[in-house]
Order: sequence, then structure tokens, then C-alpha cells
Amino acid sequence: MSDVYEYRRAPSKGPIWLALLGMILLLVAIFYFEATQLQALAWVIGAVLIAWMLLPQPVSGVRIDSDHLTLAAWRDPRPIPLDDIAYLRVSEAGLDTEVAIVYRDGTVEDIFSGDLPDIDTLIAVLAERGTPVREVS
Repeated sequence: MSDVYEYRRAPSKGPIWLALLGMILLLVAIFYFEATQLQALAWVIGAVLIAWMLLPQPVSGVRIDSDHLTLAAWRDPRPIPLDDIAYLRVSEAGLDTEVAIVYRDGTVEDIFSGDLPDIDTLIAVLAERGTPVREVS
């Protein structure tokens, strides 16, 4: 099989929009209530917001080919041979889903779930490559 599955998740813009909304509310408060003592705070928030927007934000995701499962494929790639993996263990923990790799030698490694697609897609992609995914309730 020469098919390569790639899942990429762009960085979230939520914190930037939240900080921008906070700055706008602060500016409204400064002008409406004539709270000139808050002007320095508005400048600081604006500078932090601009610096945050200029910082590079890495793409998260996973890459799966016929031989390797590559975690953090666009930040710090770490290929794991599929032959070394016994199965992936999925467990529901509140609102979040926890995924762990269980190796053939018995060791267990937790995976950052922000790098992974939804569980149904992950199961289908790994099933094509002969790696089982087991769910634990």
C-alpha cells in the first residue's frame, strides 16, 4: 500500500479574537467612562496582541503511511514503525478522548490527542494498514 494519510490541524485563532474583543471593550470603557488611567493597559494589551499574532504557530497533525505512524508530523516529527505497535488503546475521559500506543513489548505511550483526527477516521485508516484500535470504556 502506497497510500499516505495526512491529518493537519491549523492553529486556533480563538485566543487572538478573544484578546481583540477584550481590547475593544477596554477602549470602549476608556472613551465612554473617560477612564484615562486604563490607556496604558490598552497599549500593553495591543502590543501583546500584535506580538502574539507575529509568533509562529505550528501546525499539528499526524501522518500515516504503509510503514510508519508519524506523530507531530509538522512540528517535531517522530516516526513509529507500525510493526512495533500491537494496538492503539482509546478511552473516553470526560469530554476528551485519550489515545495510547501499546507496543509489542508491552510498553504504553500516551499520544497528544490534538494531533489526531476523530476516532472513527483513525480506526479506519489504521485498519487499512493492519493496526487494530481497541476501545476501553
